[in-house]
Amino acid sequence: MARYGRAYPAPSRRIAAPLSTLPPPPVDVRVTALAPNEVSIAWDPPEAGALGFGIYLDGVKQGDDQTATVATLAGLVEGRTYLIEVDSLTDDGRSDRVPLVVTTPDVTAPTVPVGLRFVTATRTSLTVAWEPSTDNVSVVGYSLYLDGQRVDNVSADTLVYTYYQLAAGTSYLVTVDALDLSGNRSAGAMLDVQTERDHPPSAPPNLRATTITYTSIAVSWDEAADEDPVTGYDVAIDGELVATNQPQRTAAFSGLVENTEHTVRVWAVDAVGQRTSRPAELVVRTLDDTPPTAPVFAVTVGEEAITVAWEASSDDFGVSGYRIDVDGEPAWSTPGVDYTVDGPVTRRHTVTSLAPGANYRVRVVALDALGQESADNTVVVPMPPLPFLPISSPVYRLGPWAGNARDEFGVDWVVEDASGWASTPPVRPASTVLGGVDGAWSGAGQYGSRVITLEGVAVAPSQAAMLAAKQRLVGVLHPRDVGVLRVEDALRTRRARVRLVGDVEAVDRGPLAFSWSITLQASDPRRYAVHPVSASAVVGSLPGQASLALSLSGTYPQIPARLRLYGPIKDWTITHEESGTVMRAMTGASLPPDPRYSLSFDLATRQVLAHVPPDVWPVPRPGRSAVAHLPAWFMLLPGLNTLTLSGQPLAGASGQPRLVVEAYDAWV
Repeated sequence: MARYGRAYPAPSRRIAAPLSTLPPPPVDVRVTALAPNEVSIAWDPPEAGALGFGIYLDGVKQGDDQTATVATLAGLVEGRTYLIEVDSLTDDGRSDRVPLVVTTPDVTAPTVPVGLRFVTATRTSLTVAWEPSTDNVSVVGYSLYLDGQRVDNVSADTLVYTYYQLAAGTSYLVTVDALDLSGNRSAGAMLDVQTERDHPPSAPPNLRATTITYTSIAVSWDEAADEDPVTGYDVAIDGELVATNQPQRTAAFSGLVENTEHTVRVWAVDAVGQRTSRPAELVVRTLDDTPPTAPVFAVTVGEEAITVAWEASSDDFGVSGYRIDVDGEPAWSTPGVDYTVDGPVTRRHTVTSLAPGANYRVRVVALDALGQESADNTVVVPMPPLPFLPISSPVYRLGPWAGNARDEFGVDWVVEDASGWASTPPVRPASTVLGGVDGAWSGAGQYGSRVITLEGVAVAPSQAAMLAAKQRLVGVLHPRDVGVLRVEDALRTRRARVRLVGDVEAVDRGPLAFSWSITLQASDPRRYAVHPVSASAVVGSLPGQASLALSLSGTYPQIPARLRLYGPIKDWTITHEESGTVMRAMTGASLPPDPRYSLSFDLATRQVLAHVPPDVWPVPRPGRSAVAHLPAWFMLLPGLNTLTLSGQPLAGASGQPRLVVEAYDAWV
């Protein structure tokens, strides 16, 4: 900014008289008083004296000679420089003139700048103009103010000025004053002005849907217009703000409900923080999905179980799984494939523990990814009644025959003695301890086989019925076949796999009754539950691990189980946490993600089978080479059993490996 100083009268200067032959001039000519329109001077007479003194103003003699040594010159113009001279008059003539340069003070301010006016404005600047001021001497410049604060000085020939870096839409007081050479400042001309209001960005144009599915929407829009740069966009769906000042001009929304309207709004945001006053708006409806078709299914009825098999359902969005409902309650569900120890099962399941003679409402439900269910396809399934009526407990069953029961022909079969079923077989010491490496497990010995003898009496309603009952008893189990003996009491039902030992005996006790005896042998002394206990562990990502928990009842200290391992996985380990035993893969052994490839382990027989697609190998083949030797095997224990699957990823394969375990509660 230019700065201007006030002009003050120049000090008087004494000018020494030059050497001359003329009479001596006055001495010490000086200013004694100075005013805008007059000046008073004084001097001393020369040493030789003088007859009088002459006074000159700008070379013009002022009046007659005077004898006084003081004088006042009036009628001067303020701010003007004058030459004042004084000489002496003697008998020898006039002396040289002694000069004195004097400037009268300028005390008159310039006129107020007239015509101060608004020229133009933007959001951040204002331009004003004015007419030139006048002054008795000279205007040297103008000062500019904004809201009372001086912001700049400009020269006298500048009559237009622009203020910058202002706030948009704001009123300001502009003031302009003039300055003369002596520093006199005029009063200020004032003007109220206002910058242009800053307009928010326009609504983003061309808001449009780019993708619409059953559960998602994707939208895009074009760039919004604004005086300032647009920095981003705010996005909302159904009144909920989901993005703030995002730079992208696209948005996607998932997890929506099918066949539902959704309102998308988009605002533009500029560099000064302004937001679109009214957003762009788009109403979009997700696609309308129809429920899956009702699966066609068939039910195979057993004595206390039903097997449900169904055909694939179709859906325009995609079937995600199936569910079996029994009497309105979910009995089982699958994402499409059930991984079991018997292999992957698709669209088939057995529901157990059903009551004989009862009617059950069975429904197969198809589900899609939206959670929609297929139409009701419930059928009523009657369970066949038991072919006998219990008359005492426990009930012994071997195939179609039942002891402690009245059969369908009216014959009462009474069990008078059941030796070998409730007792514990003797311990047979192990010949060697293998320590869990292979074959037998470490222990004090093994239980021997179980021999069960059932004896009793049968009472028939007629002699013909008695004869027929004998025939049925003799044919209940062929000597070369393996049967299942089921014993059911008030607490539980248990079973054992048995063979017939010797002949079935039947001795008459009268015309309608006979004594009978059946001797059976079970190579495995354990008495198993009828239905298995199963669990599975799924590893979310590799390398990693997952555990399953299996709780087993019973009294047998070692309980065999069946395991099935599915890929993709490499260098796997299966750890029985309670015993600390680890079954591990042979180094480098792996399973692909195809569920047709798997390894099954029978902990009772220590058999490993490798399962492959039939077109690769028609039947399962030995897979023992896939398992490392030390340590290798374990048995499950009564109570809690925790199995942990871990391993390494298989290069280029995706999926989640899983371990499936199935075991039966066992008693001795």
